[in-house]
Amino acid sequence: MAKFNSAKDSFLVQHTDFSLREQVKYPNGGQSRFYDNGTDMVIIDEDICTHDTGEPIFSYMLITDKQNNYMHQFKRVFRFLGYTQAEVEQYLSKEEITLSGDYLVTVGDRGEQLDVSPLELHFEKSFSNTYGMNALKYLTREYGICDERGKNYFLDYLVRTKNGKYAVEENGVTYHHPQIIGEEKYRNQLKKQNTCTLWGIKLFRFSTEDCAFENRIEDDIKQYFGNDTSEFVNDGIKIDRKVALYEHQTVSLQEIRKRREAGIKAFLIVLPTAAGKSKIVEEDLREYAGNKQNFKGLILVPGVNILLDWEERIKTSLPELKDKIEIKTYAYMARHYTDVQPDYYDYLVVDEAHHAVAPVLKRVIQYFNTGFTIGLTATDQRPDKKKLETVFGTYSTSLSLKEAMEKEIVAKANVYRIETNIDLSQVRFNGKDYVNADLEKRIRVTSRNELIVNVLEEYFTSGEAGLRQGVIFCVNVNHANEMAKLLNSAGITSASYTGQTRNPMGVMENFKQKKFRFLCTCNMISEGWDYPELGILVMARPTLSKVLYLQQIGRGLRKTDGKKNVIIIDVVDEYGAMIKACNMHSIFANPYYVPFGDITRTDYMPGDMIVIDGIEEKIERITEVDVNSFEDKYGSYLSQEQVAREYFVSTGTITSWIKRKKMVPTVEYRFGSKSLYLFSPEDVEKYRKELDIKEHNDSTIKQDFFDFLEERDYSLSYKMPFMLAVIKYINSIGDAKIDDVLDDYIAFYQDRIRRGLQVERST
Repeated sequence: MAKFNSAKDSFLVQHTDFSLREQVKYPNGGQSRFYDNGTDMVIIDEDICTHDTGEPIFSYMLITDKQNNYMHQFKRVFRFLGYTQAEVEQYLSKEEITLSGDYLVTVGDRGEQLDVSPLELHFEKSFSNTYGMNALKYLTREYGICDERGKNYFLDYLVRTKNGKYAVEENGVTYHHPQIIGEEKYRNQLKKQNTCTLWGIKLFRFSTEDCAFENRIEDDIKQYFGNDTSEFVNDGIKIDRKVALYEHQTVSLQEIRKRREAGIKAFLIVLPTAAGKSKIVEEDLREYAGNKQNFKGLILVPGVNILLDWEERIKTSLPELKDKIEIKTYAYMARHYTDVQPDYYDYLVVDEAHHAVAPVLKRVIQYFNTGFTIGLTATDQRPDKKKLETVFGTYSTSLSLKEAMEKEIVAKANVYRIETNIDLSQVRFNGKDYVNADLEKRIRVTSRNELIVNVLEEYFTSGEAGLRQGVIFCVNVNHANEMAKLLNSAGITSASYTGQTRNPMGVMENFKQKKFRFLCTCNMISEGWDYPELGILVMARPTLSKVLYLQQIGRGLRKTDGKKNVIIIDVVDEYGAMIKACNMHSIFANPYYVPFGDITRTDYMPGDMIVIDGIEEKIERITEVDVNSFEDKYGSYLSQEQVAREYFVSTGTITSWIKRKKMVPTVEYRFGSKSLYLFSPEDVEKYRKELDIKEHNDSTIKQDFFDFLEERDYSLSYKMPFMLAVIKYINSIGDAKIDDVLDDYIAFYQDRIRRGLQVERST
């Protein structure tokens, strides 16, 4: 302790009711003096911000430790950089400030939420470790206060107990240490702290250095806030920056809870990409887990990219559940779902839930007997016409893509069309989409690819438009490679991003660092990939699948502060009399084409000038376009192959019945020498009755199996033991582990060998 002359201390001379409690000197020559009058404490810092180049930074804990200890002991603690009587008196003479009002931030998805730092997550984990998982409900994030001039400050956390109000500031050393941030920023920091004191809030600081000692942090939390959560008050702090849901999110949450109360255990959320589906799940998970002891959740995702996104989402938004929720890919769970009991998980989330009726994934979902299952998808339509109701029950959509754009929940779409003379009328159809081999032959035409490049050169190489990055959706790897080569030759930096790309992670990272402007891809980023800054989508791959098309445009719908719209370029080919490929006008049922116009508007007038990112287009004509959509028109129809599966017969049998006029297709489309036959649901049922075809469904599966057994030839000795092994180990949803079956099968014959019995049929 340094020697001190109280007679020369200006503060003590002018505040005779105070005495010097402690004086601290720092390695940089600065010092802090701690004065108190038994109730209040005033800390005066001198030269604490000085820092010579090359000199080390002293430990930030020298500041936080002592202040936190004194904050706990005294009613009020003020801190100043240097002493001026007027400034100190301004605070000492004031009474507690009390104000009311709400600070709202509306969010649509994770990317727009209030930032949560790793340091804050560390504190939340420590708080949960101290008081239990549900204790986070006592933490109010981003609590708002204001000074005497009305300037707003937001505290990282506020905790209210029966004995008072406590704030927590998470202080990263690099942005809070006075030697690093300098005098001006340090003064602002102290202004926030002193204002907090006037609000009657005691403020504790936890730094990255403090967090290096986990046990100590938890001990400090107990010391500052008490040992017992019964002292905490959960009365809804009125002055906080809350996270408000959009109307459609609130509607979905209400519907979920209403159905759950009615005993319904499944729900499907159908909302456009970027409309905040995941946020709905986060809020429901938080409530559901909070009322469930020993909660266990499972999130199923189609791929690793979405898995990583969910991991970050849970860590950021639901840190209290980080160790209670598992995130697995479909492929992983298909191999391992029987490793746990059916009732192991309380809550199941199926992301990209339009895959849920695929046989393998459906088995996984139906294996688990969870308290609640929820699916997320941007589209409930599937090319194979299978219904999601079989997994999730009845559902409804609370927001269309058009509504989401009109309400500015997602980015608006401005559409440009590149019309080609490429004839696709001879391209075959496989019941779901164009045949890729045929499509490649027609699409990989140099003139078509050059036309796309010319449009990008004309509109997107200068001004604001030239700053946008984009994705070009191609037919296959060769098409993607050719497009990237042409773009680079034209001076537009591009890269091919396909399943054959060397170092795909490096390519993606370079794209996100804006080292090139366009990714040319095929089936790599249609689903689950998220890059909010994406500003241009070029639909160079014709598709009849509305599902695929919506997945692709969804990559560009995420809004950011700097991006309010996405430009979609539809490449429109000649189709003859054939059903037209999907495009933005067919999706939105907008029959009028306006270059670069907002796809949701139909009120444009000739002579109007459209300006987007510096691109100007005068509307000289409004051309009506064909909005025919294959899936909208025939989405419920079944192909010849699907009818065969429905009837449990071969495709050849259906072909034979058509030739013999026992069945007449509802629709016939010719593709060159080939014909596509489609059957309406009504005709499928009509011919089922006429041909006396038994219906096969979940309720008949048991009898179907025994009928199958009766029809087989079991003259070979190995068949029956194998079938018995299958029956022995089959589970409730029709699965049996092959290892169990084989072990039983082998054991059967090993037993016969031991007993000297015949193991093969004599011939």
